[in-house]
This record gives sequence, C-alpha cells and structure tokens, in this order.
Amino acid sequence: MPDDEALLRVSFDRPCIVRLLDEMPLSTEEDETPNEGLVPEHFAYRLNGARFARLQSEAWKDVFGPVAHYQFVTGDTCMDVLSGGAPSFSVVDRTDGLSPPAQT
Repeated sequence: MPDDEALLRVSFDRPCIVRLLDEMPLSTEEDETPNEGLVPEHFAYRLNGARFARLQSEAWKDVFGPVAHYQFVTGDTCMDVLSGGAPSFSVVDRTDGLSPPAQT
C-alpha cells in the first residue's frame, strides 16, 4: 500500500493450503506454467495448471473443492493459496492489521 499507515488484508472464508516464498516464484520453481497474463502494477492472479496446485492432496481437493489456485506477488514475496473460497480484500490500519479479522 502506498500509505505506510495502511495494509491490504487478503482473506478466504473456506479452508486453504498456503505457501509463502520469499523470492520471486517465477525464477525459483521449475514449472510448465507459462508466464502469460502477468500485468504490471498488479499483484493478484488466478492460475490454472500450476505445479503447486497439481501436487496438493487429491483427497483435500475433493473434500474442499472445487478449489482454485490464487497467487499474490508483492515485490520479492509470493503467496500461493489453494482454496474453495474466493479471496476478499480489505484495507486496514497498520496497528489493527496484525489482529485476525472479526468474525461475522
């Protein structure tokens, strides 16, 4: 976020499998997924057929599916998420951003 006082929170309302990489995933993982569709100044993507999603438990995907693979790329960090839920985004104050979101 351009404002140092705010954070962008990404959350899912269904169970997730999450992977965090502290380097750009495009150079650290050998994958057959083409680097198509990357858009400058964007950080959230939905991927199809990537290695991360293919290698996860088929039983988990059956129980919590249908699932989608989301990838969030920020500077030098990447977060992959596999979930049956869609992401929701909210802007939170940096001092409140470390607390879990309120349940509704």
